[in-house]
Amino acid sequence: MEQGGQRIGPINLEAVRQMAASGRISAGDLVWTEGMANWQRADTQPWFSGGGAPPPQLAPMNPADSGGLFKGGEAFVQSEPPSLLVWSIVVLLCCCIPGGVVGLIYGNRAKKEFAQGNPQAAWAAYETGKKWLIWSAIIGVVLNIIYFWAKTTHNI
Repeated sequence: MEQGGQRIGPINLEAVRQMAASGRISAGDLVWTEGMANWQRADTQPWFSGGGAPPPQLAPMNPADSGGLFKGGEAFVQSEPPSLLVWSIVVLLCCCIPGGVVGLIYGNRAKKEFAQGNPQAAWAAYETGKKWLIWSAIIGVVLNIIYFWAKTTHNI
């Protein structure tokens, strides 16, 4: 599971059921276990609402699918990356138009990938967009400082 930017897991089935019952796993969170072709929404799983039978077989996730971050255990939950929309707009308006546009593109790509059940690609797109926005903001601030310094010292 991923909460607050930190990955948590593996989680056994009973713990997943308890987390779902207490609201710590929301309907839109993605889960995976061996036998699933892709990550799936939690609300599509029989254990989510407390009814139905558990998945037929829970086994460790293939470490190759996770970059080796999860080893052993039974169930996995992945949350959606945060939106980059607000930061992209701020960078567009205040600092650097190209960086803001790239942030918007990668933010939309992250949403699309997550909706298609590919959280690893979604988080990769989010991280790329975030890096572009951070560097664009830094460059924009530095250029503005240089501009205002030059304007005040040379009376432009």
